[in-house]
Amino acid sequence: MLILMELNPGKKIDLYWFSGTGNTLFIAKALAGFLGENGFEVNLKPIEASNPENVDLDRTTGLAIPVAEQGTYPFIWDFINNLPSPKTYSIDDADVFVVDTLMLYSGGIKGPIKKILEKKGFNLLGAKEIIMPNNLMKLKNQPDKDKLKMKKGAETAKQFALDLISGKAVWKDIPFYSDMMSSFSKNDSTWNVFRNNFPLKVDNNKCTRCRLCERICPEQSWSYNKEENEMKWLKTDCIYCLRCFSYCPAEAITYGKKNYLRHKPLTANAFSVSKYL
Repeated sequence: MLILMELNPGKKIDLYWFSGTGNTLFIAKALAGFLGENGFEVNLKPIEASNPENVDLDRTTGLAIPVAEQGTYPFIWDFINNLPSPKTYSIDDADVFVVDTLMLYSGGIKGPIKKILEKKGFNLLGAKEIIMPNNLMKLKNQPDKDKLKMKKGAETAKQFALDLISGKAVWKDIPFYSDMMSSFSKNDSTWNVFRNNFPLKVDNNKCTRCRLCERICPEQSWSYNKEENEMKWLKTDCIYCLRCFSYCPAEAITYGKKNYLRHKPLTANAFSVSKYL
C-alpha cells in the first residue's frame, strides 16, 4: 500500500537504533546524514540506552534495527511494544518510520511492527529493508563485495530518505505469514539454540583484559573476574549480537568450532553510547 504521508519538516526526528556488529548503525548514520542535508534535525538514540516510555510523540520517531532470526532481538520487540500510544494522549500526528538491515531475507519484521504501531495510533510513513554484509558464521572474506554492499546500502538509505520526504515511501506486509515468521525471534528457546550450541568463549592467552567486551556489551553478559583474572561470559544474558566477537582487539573471543571471520564496518568507539560505559 502506498503511504501518502510525508515527513513533517517542522518536526525533529529521533532515530532509535540498535546495532550488533555495526551494519545497522552504519545505515542509521547514513540515513540521518541524508535527512540532515535536506534540513531535518535528526537525533541518533541507542535503543539499549533508551526508555520507550520517554519517547517524545511530538517528534517523528524512527527505528533502525537489525534482522535476527527472521524478526529481531527480543529486547527490541519489548522496546516497540512499550512505546507510548498516541491514542492514549489523543495525538493524531505521531509519525514513525522503520529501516532494518539484513543479509538476504527477513519475513517477520515489517508486518508485525506495522501491526503494533498502527494499533497504538502512529502514522506509518514507510519501512525499508537494506541488504548489508553477512556478520553471522562468516567463513569467506570478500572485502570488495562487502564494500559494494555497504555502498549500495548507503545509496538505498539515501533513496529511502528522499521517499520519506516526498511521501513516496511504502510499508509492505504479508499478513499471517509475517506474524508466523516473527514468532521465532520472539521465543527465547530460539536464542538458547545459539547460546547452548555456539557458546562464546574467550582465549585467556590472547585476552589482554582490556575489558572492551564488557564496556560495549548491550546486555552486560561479560564481566571481569578479578580473583581469576579472566573475562566471564554470562550465557543467560547474552542476546548473541556478536558485538564483542567482532570488536575484540585481540580476537580472543570465538564461538562455535570454526574460525568464523569478523565483520566490523565501524570502530568500537561508535558504540560508546552504551549505558554501560
